[in-house]
Amino acid sequence: MMDYDPVFRHIKHPAKKQEILDAAEKVRKHWEELALDQGLDPAKNVFLQEGDKEVRVVISEELSTVYREGPGSWR
Repeated sequence: MMDYDPVFRHIKHPAKKQEILDAAEKVRKHWEELALDQGLDPAKNVFLQEGDKEVRVVISEELSTVYREGPGSWR
């Protein structure tokens, strides 16, 4: 089983649901572009997860490691 690191998480609020989903979609697209820049398949490394109470964008451990161990700082 692959581990995933959240890069976006937001508690759902009925009055702001679309705003939260739009923000999550922007974050997902950003990380998909970063995955492509690293030669990784975005479909296997970036995911939008929507539960009953929370919306999250998560990235694979592989993609997280690339940025965690690479030069510079992203966290």
